[in-house]
Amino acid sequence: MKIKTLNYFSCEAVRGIFRNRLMSLAAVGTITMALLLFGGFYLITSNIHHLGKMAKGQIEIRVFLTQSAPGKKVMEKRLAAIPGVQKVRYVSKEEGAKILSQLLGGGELFLEGENPLPDSFNIQTDDGSDIDAIAARVRKISGVEEVVYGQKFVKFLNLILRLLWLVGTILILLAIFAVLYIMINTIQLTVYARRKEIEIMKLVGATDWFIRWPFLLEGVYLGITGAAVSIFILIEGYTILYGKAKSITAALPLLNSVQITTDLVIFLLAMGVFFGAFRSVLSIRRYLKV
Repeated sequence: MKIKTLNYFSCEAVRGIFRNRLMSLAAVGTITMALLLFGGFYLITSNIHHLGKMAKGQIEIRVFLTQSAPGKKVMEKRLAAIPGVQKVRYVSKEEGAKILSQLLGGGELFLEGENPLPDSFNIQTDDGSDIDAIAARVRKISGVEEVVYGQKFVKFLNLILRLLWLVGTILILLAIFAVLYIMINTIQLTVYARRKEIEIMKLVGATDWFIRWPFLLEGVYLGITGAAVSIFILIEGYTILYGKAKSITAALPLLNSVQITTDLVIFLLAMGVFFGAFRSVLSIRRYLKV
């Protein structure tokens, strides 16, 4: 497409927006409300997934060794070489006895020289690592007797994250269809008022895409405007809520506004352009059949 032609389409789109101010304002308001809904849900799910990864990162895998296991250095190297392992710490059976004694309230648990506990390692994993897969690889290492890591909690946490993703996807799809329905009905009023103009352009030989482009760009501009408004509201609101949450408790590891801004802006701009362009294309289609 030539720059001159693109400029013509852009100017026509801007004129169309200003000629139909009320309809344009209604479209921007609809897009803004929709994107506020999507953006709010995105912020919530992003933080829940972040908390889930943080929780997984705090889970330690305890590896108990057999009496015939290789030396400490050999086992440490083998465990540290597993992908996803962040840190490996050796726990001798003497240290294990002290820890167990503290948990049980103190006092000597075993007679001197009769400590039945095995040597072990504590493994910390990277955030977001597949703990089940890491534990399975640890079990295959020669000299490992038992692996303990809170399997039930990990499975429950994975189930919650999967359910959250599924529910979120369904809700977003339903919201997209509802918003598109409202927006198509809104723009159809604008297109209907200009139907004679479209019919005349068709009769004088204008192609369908020559007619579509101004409406398409009009929808894109309205979508970008709605996205910009919703981004401003969400970022400002999230920054305020984040500050209040941190003032109440610093232990809650929420994503800060810097960490979440880039993805949020890209997501909302893409959704805004999609809503604006898609509704324009669908709404004008019926009037092109002259």
